Amino acid sequence: MKSVTKFRDAESNFIKHRIHVYSRRLIDFCVKHQAGTLILLNQEQTIELAKEDPFLLRNWSYYDLISKIKYKARKAGIELIVD
Repeated sequence: MKSVTKFRDAESNFIKHRIHVYSRRLIDFCVKHQAGTLILLNQEQTIELAKEDPFLLRNWSYYDLISKIKYKARKAGIELIVD
């Protein structure tokens, strides 16, 4: 069981790291292009599609990704609109 737990933890850490990297890249892109507002469209639809397909990014947390984007956007002075 120790190996299974270690693998699960490694997978979880990888996902958390990638979410951090992707949110940072998005905010860096906005800052580079002097965007004052970031609009994320169709998030509810994306979440529902991901729930329907059990294999499609099954371990990725959309809530965690959006919360990291919100935090980093606020810190960079970018208004975030989630629709």
